Amino acid sequence: MVRYVLQFMALLGSLFLSLGMSFSVAADVRIAVASNFLSPLKTLAKDFTHKTGIPVFISNGATGMLYAKIKRGAPYDLFFSADSHRPILLEKEGLIEKGSRFTYVIGRLVVWSPKAKISANLSQLNPNEVGLRYVAIANPKTAPYGVASVAILKHYGLYHSLMSQKKIALGESVGKAYQYTASGNAQIGLVAKSYVNHPEQTTEGEVFDIPRSIYPTLEQQAVILKGRGTSDVLQFLTFFQSLSSQNRIQSFGYDLPDSTVLMQ
Repeated sequence: MVRYVLQFMALLGSLFLSLGMSFSVAADVRIAVASNFLSPLKTLAKDFTHKTGIPVFISNGATGMLYAKIKRGAPYDLFFSADSHRPILLEKEGLIEKGSRFTYVIGRLVVWSPKAKISANLSQLNPNEVGLRYVAIANPKTAPYGVASVAILKHYGLYHSLMSQKKIALGESVGKAYQYTASGNAQIGLVAKSYVNHPEQTTEGEVFDIPRSIYPTLEQQAVILKGRGTSDVLQFLTFFQSLSSQNRIQSFGYDLPDSTVLMQ
């Protein structure tokens, strides 16, 4: 743990040195976040503001859509992506602060059947079941969780049958897939575990925990956007990496990367 603390402090130190001349007085922290991580981030942001007095403004959506907004100059300070691909692209395009890209969580997918009338266990799912109108997933063209969902359905031999029967409902993000399922428009949904593993809410229905080995690793990375490395942003990142914050993140059902920094 000491080694990780030193690594993170070295990262912050280098960022302070490289960004110090461009620091400005910031009245807030503005964050673009992938839909799956919205609830944990809102919880952490509330605690951060209570502790420091610094307000945090959050915009959420599908990772691909947020990436497109950033490319068009959207005024965010931080980007918490649902993958590593977009942060890497932003780094190559010179749109982030040098050395600021890091993995903050490993995402998890589950199958949720809110009414439990149709089993959430995909190994038992019959695509021809009369009561099954839709299976909700995120759109693989805009959301990493959608790519993982397609891989899962293919693993269980369900994808092509569901597609041919037009029983797959695509949401622009995994958050939309959750909404389709929660509203009853879809009978089951492949959703981020954070939606049904909320530490302060009870989830009704049946949840099927999908083995991580059968879908692409959802390595979620964050970056500081170019010119946005203010002292308040770095203060938020230090708070984010604290032991209490990391424990809170895990309570939502996320796995932490091996190199996660835990600071007292």
